[in-house]
Amino acid sequence: MSLKTDIESCKIVNQQHGVVPIVSSEFVGLLGRLQVKWQNWKVRKTGRAYRHLSKAMQDDPGYALTWQCNIAMPIYDGANGKLTLPEANAIADRLMKHLFNVKQPNAPHERPATRDNQ
Repeated sequence: MSLKTDIESCKIVNQQHGVVPIVSSEFVGLLGRLQVKWQNWKVRKTGRAYRHLSKAMQDDPGYALTWQCNIAMPIYDGANGKLTLPEANAIADRLMKHLFNVKQPNAPHERPATRDNQ
């Protein structure tokens, strides 16, 4: 049942019993406009946070590598031995490029030294 149908049925019942409706259609219209503005504000705030995160990764390769590693490991662990670590890294690299426009070096010798690739 839509809000408009509800309001119309309330008007009919109220007219039959001589009761003045508490909620007017102007109030419902105002409520709808406020809801749209709230949704737009949330979308803008989320978009701003996403752009800020993307820029931080593009400006700091070490920070981006941290994210890339945290994406690659669940992929590797979830594959149950069907993927190698370089394959999981390649998948994570592709996700980083797609989501944040960050290109990570693919060759192990291009990556900073860690316990796994020393």
